[in-house]
Amino acid sequence: MPFITARHWPTIAVLLASLIASVLVAAPSAQASPVPPAAASLPAWIDEASGLARSLRHPELLWTHNDNINHPGSAQRITPFLYGIGPDGQQHISLELTGIIQRDWESIECALVDGREMLIVADSGDNRDSWPDYVLWFIPEPETLPVTGKAQAEPEALLRYRYADGPADTEAMTVDPASDQILLLSKREKPPRLHALPLSEREPFPPADGRNEHQCLAEAAIHEARLIGSMGGLVPADPIARLLAPLTNLPTGMALSTDGQLLAVLTYSTLYFFHHKAEKGWAETIRRPIASRSLPRIDQWEGVAFSSDGRYVTIVREGVGDGAMLHLAVPKAARAAPTKQGQHQPRP
Repeated sequence: MPFITARHWPTIAVLLASLIASVLVAAPSAQASPVPPAAASLPAWIDEASGLARSLRHPELLWTHNDNINHPGSAQRITPFLYGIGPDGQQHISLELTGIIQRDWESIECALVDGREMLIVADSGDNRDSWPDYVLWFIPEPETLPVTGKAQAEPEALLRYRYADGPADTEAMTVDPASDQILLLSKREKPPRLHALPLSEREPFPPADGRNEHQCLAEAAIHEARLIGSMGGLVPADPIARLLAPLTNLPTGMALSTDGQLLAVLTYSTLYFFHHKAEKGWAETIRRPIASRSLPRIDQWEGVAFSSDGRYVTIVREGVGDGAMLHLAVPKAARAAPTKQGQHQPRP
C-alpha cells in the first residue's frame, strides 16, 4: 500500500467533501449556492503555483512561481523561474533566476526594501520537518516588461533562518513595511504560530569575494526567527470545511493590504481576515479574525494577494485548468475597521 503523506491530504479532503455533499443532496437546502466569483486559468507550465504577490512597479501584474515538487530537495538541479501574470491569468513575463538554488519555494512577496521594489521568495517548505534552516531570496523587480516576455535576474541578497524549537513547514509569508520585518506563519502546527525576521538581517548575494552560490549559502549566517505568538480563531464557517478542518484548515498563504490594516490568511477551504493596528502589535492582531469567507471549493489554494484598493483578493491553486485563479471580494465586515467602542466605521 503506498505511503500516504501530508501532500495527499488535499486530494483526500476533496474526495471526502464530494462524498459528503452527495449524501446531503437529499436533505433540505436552506439557500441556493452563491454565484461563483470571477475565475481564470493559468499557463500549463505554472502547474504548481505556490505563492502570489502584487507588483509594486507594474499595475495589475501579479507574481507567482512553482514550488519544485517534481524535484524535492533540489537533488536534481532545475532552472527556477518567477512568472508575471495578469488578472486574466495570461503571462506577461517569465523571469529566469540565475545563481540561485530552489529547494521548496512556497511564498513570494513584493516589498520596498531600502526604497527599491524587491521580490522576496521564501524557500520555506518542509513537509517532513527535515530541514534545519530555510532561506529567503531577494530579487530586484524588473523596471520594465520586455517585449519578448523573457528576462533574467540574479538575487541581490539572502536571509538564512531557523526556528528556535526545530523545523517547521511554512507556506505563508508577508512583509510588514511599518516595522520592516518579514512575517512567517507555520502550516502544520496546532495552532499555527507567527514568527518575524528583520529585513535588516539579509546579507549580500553573491558576495564579492569570489565564492560560488553553494559556498555562499552554506556559509551564510543563520538567524533565529522571533516568535510573536499563536494564531487563534481559525474555525471554518462551512460545515463540511469544519468537518475536514484537520486536513484542510492549514495556512498556505498570507497577505497584508496596502494600508497595512488588514491581514488575509489563506487555507485550503477558508480565507480569514485580521484587523491590524501597528500600536497594538501583531500578537494582539492574530488572536481572532474579524471576518472569514468560505472558498467555492476545497482545493490546494496556495497563494493570496490583495488588490491595490484592498477590496478584493486574488488566490491561486496548484494544478491547471479553469478556476486555477480566483478573484474574491473582501467581506464587508473586514473592510470596516473596529473602533475603540467596539463599533465599526468605514475604512478610508
